Amino acid sequence: MITETTTRLAPAQVLDGARRFFTSEDSLSAANVVSESDRHLTVATFRSRLAISAWEDEELGETRVRVSTLRRQDSVGQFLSWLNTADPSE
Repeated sequence: MITETTTRLAPAQVLDGARRFFTSEDSLSAANVVSESDRHLTVATFRSRLAISAWEDEELGETRVRVSTLRRQDSVGQFLSWLNTADPSE
């Protein structure tokens, strides 16, 4: 499954937020970081792997975010919901 959205957050903020969202002790997903770069983060969960990519879309003036996974995971929707409500100044 591939899900894509845009956000006002900078790409680095998206990836940092994804790392905290999926790997913190109180996370619903209990994931581990498998690989990362300045444009992506891949985490492994019990059921699957999630690849989160973030890059600036200069035409839109926002950050484009793509989340890819082999299986449907409710945590992806929760993460995307967080992106829509996150404050770029934080």
